[in-house]
Amino acid sequence: MTKHVIGLDFGNYNSFTCYISDFDEGKKMEGIVHDLLPQGLNDGIPSVFFYSKKIGTLCGEDAVRNRAKPVENRVRYLKRHLGEKMTFDGGDTTIPYDEAITEVIQHCVRKANEQLKSGYQVTTNLISLSYPVTYSFAQRQRLIELAEKATLADGTRVKVYGTIAEPAAAALDYLAEFSKSTKDTTVLVYDLGGGTFDLALVSAYPAGKRNSSGDLYYYDVIDNGGLAKVGGAEFDEIMFNLLAKKFNVPLKPAYKNTLRTLAETVKIDLSSDEYAEPQLLDNNGEYLTAEITRSEFEAASKDLLMKTIRATKEILDDHPNQQPEFILLTGGASQMPMVQRELEAQLPNFKGKIKYFRPSRAIAYGAARFGTSEGNPDPVRKTSIVQQRTSYDLGIRFFVPGTDKEFISTYIKAGTPIPYTGDYDSSETRREKQRYSLFSVHEAIKAHPDENKVNEDYREIMSVTLDHEIEVPKGTKSESRLMIDKLGILTVEAREMDKPGKPPIKKSIELKNLS
Repeated sequence: MTKHVIGLDFGNYNSFTCYISDFDEGKKMEGIVHDLLPQGLNDGIPSVFFYSKKIGTLCGEDAVRNRAKPVENRVRYLKRHLGEKMTFDGGDTTIPYDEAITEVIQHCVRKANEQLKSGYQVTTNLISLSYPVTYSFAQRQRLIELAEKATLADGTRVKVYGTIAEPAAAALDYLAEFSKSTKDTTVLVYDLGGGTFDLALVSAYPAGKRNSSGDLYYYDVIDNGGLAKVGGAEFDEIMFNLLAKKFNVPLKPAYKNTLRTLAETVKIDLSSDEYAEPQLLDNNGEYLTAEITRSEFEAASKDLLMKTIRATKEILDDHPNQQPEFILLTGGASQMPMVQRELEAQLPNFKGKIKYFRPSRAIAYGAARFGTSEGNPDPVRKTSIVQQRTSYDLGIRFFVPGTDKEFISTYIKAGTPIPYTGDYDSSETRREKQRYSLFSVHEAIKAHPDENKVNEDYREIMSVTLDHEIEVPKGTKSESRLMIDKLGILTVEAREMDKPGKPPIKKSIELKNLS
């Protein structure tokens, strides 16, 4: 029986929903993808939560309409604030961001079901959910839990049928739909969205691969990066300031909000036109007209754009042996013509290899197609298999014998699949009458670190102290190892070698860089 699944890209600025008809889950390359957006929302459902004492709560397109006032009570960028709280009414009303996330997801799923029922005479409570590549396992699980608190209009609970990292969804959508390729492909995803700029180096496997447990998975995230405070909103702010100077009139707060909306519209218009002539109603009820050119906007935003390109160069430089076959542009703001042009100018090796393919919809479409894996590590929840890997080298600090010179002995190399259990490595006490041995675990902060540059290329993330119980002679042997479980929990163990029956000491920490 074919399962009907809604693909959901729950974005910081706008959200997208879709559905694949005639889809055989075992044949990922087949089927036809359809938008499930309400009429008039081709640019997506606004990921907005609104609250006021008078109206209560509104979500999506309802939260950006005229009755949703005051406008400062409209909240976006919800995914950034898992577990946090927002305040309204001067601090009198507190609402958890988690509650807002559930309500916006619920709004999107209900609207999608309205389209499903109208166009295909079906409804479903199953969704395939994309998530930020920077999310830890715990954050990913929390997002699933919040989505599953949502209900359909008849009260049926939403179920997360699959999940997928956002850049992997975009890369796989391109390979499946545009290039029709089942070849394993390395892709650098440049995601300039409304709220953030994200980079991810992804190995995509459209035909799927099997992990050591026999589960099917479709991608590895080699590395990720980006800029948390750079996105389409920052480019909109530049346009807002340009227009404010052009019109050169004092504006009431309400008119400033109108001008911000106008700035976003003009920015989009200049993606296809060389100039625009926006109009603004001033405080006297008269229309003012200004002309602004694409070249003016590009000159004003060049420095901001270059920040994203420098970050792109850094991730490429960090992986000289894992260069992508192409760079894929996703996110609405990536459609600005200067993005592709400047990337090709600054990265000449990628001229002709910087691709667009439905940048606003790719994540939702990829989620619908590849977020529904056959394998299932959790018997309770069906989520897609992701072969998680370490992002950076992990090791323990030691000293060169007879000196105070430190170095890192690498126990787990970057890119190691998890779960992982290492072998014990031996070491010796440095001094006579030594009672304690310290084993400090360090994580590299860059690709290809120098193991002798402990303070420059590494950060200490935890340590354990082995109590020998008596003062032992120099050269007393101990051994230690590192392990990572499937949840991304790193554990260090240490024990004396001549006491094999004694339990090792251990300490654990969650590795946040495992998405």
